[in-house]
Amino acid sequence: MFSLPSFLLYTFVTSITPGPNNIMSMSLGLKVGFRKTLYFNAGVLTGFCIITLLCAFFCAKLNEWIPEIRLPMLVLGTIYLIWLAVKILRSTYDTKAYLSGLLLQFVNVKVMVSAIVSIQMFVLPYYQSTEALAAFAIFIAIAGTSCNLVWSGFGSVASRLFANHTKLINTILAISLVFCAAGFWF
Repeated sequence: MFSLPSFLLYTFVTSITPGPNNIMSMSLGLKVGFRKTLYFNAGVLTGFCIITLLCAFFCAKLNEWIPEIRLPMLVLGTIYLIWLAVKILRSTYDTKAYLSGLLLQFVNVKVMVSAIVSIQMFVLPYYQSTEALAAFAIFIAIAGTSCNLVWSGFGSVASRLFANHTKLINTILAISLVFCAAGFWF
């Protein structure tokens, strides 16, 4: 029997915990305030929907491929997190924030893994219709983007508290991403 509470809890936990989208949302909120992060988060939502839909529809096939693509995914994930750390250290507000948020999803391993796990474990055993898969995928994307907005808001509030410490905060965020990348290998 489908467990809606378990699915919702998993979706919330994977959406609210730190990841590339949340860290970028907080970093942008620190720099430019909540309102200006909305373009970035709109891009995140669009890309998130695309990725979760792809994961939902190809999850069964990906399940067969996972042992074979584990190493390339680890390498790509590591490169991506280090790239993101450098981007945070050098960050300035990008007027192409929507496009940045959209493209970020295509290398965001956290989005892919959480979508695959939630679809594989919670959805596919009970629902296989195109409509159901699309509905669950879009729900996951909306939940994730909603949590990004929470992080954007936190960054915006924190910017007032830590206005003189932006470089230190970005350095700490960047170092945390490098530790995450290293964690892939241990």
